[in-house]
Amino acid sequence: MRPLLIGLLLVAFQLLCIGCASDPSSVRSHTVVHINSMKLAPEVVEISGSANSIVWTNQSGSAATIQFPASIATAFSCDELRPIFVLSGDRVESAKVLRSGESLTSPCPLKPGSYSYEVWLSETRTQRENPQLKINGRIEVGD
Repeated sequence: MRPLLIGLLLVAFQLLCIGCASDPSSVRSHTVVHINSMKLAPEVVEISGSANSIVWTNQSGSAATIQFPASIATAFSCDELRPIFVLSGDRVESAKVLRSGESLTSPCPLKPGSYSYEVWLSETRTQRENPQLKINGRIEVGD
């Protein structure tokens, strides 16, 4: 229930700030990424501050997982990414497979930098390792 409430609050904050991302002084510390069947909105997330967070909301109708290169593990400000993300070989992936309508929040703030990631869309949760589609996204974290 708590992740849903956080997601709804972040959506409300994002709606209040539509169009303000073009002003560098208005980059937000929290944002929502909408996962659709063919794209992410926004594709590039711009956040800042030491308490930044991202919520991914699956609106695709497919099962979705968030996939980062393993190197991102040291970019998070927390030592432990579990239970939200897990290190799996050469990547850090969301431990939970998001069904349509579900959300996932970043485990803790990211350090300043640029981070690429993918959202893998599969027909079912059991097919998470063989996605039908991989959608690229990027996170830009300022000071």
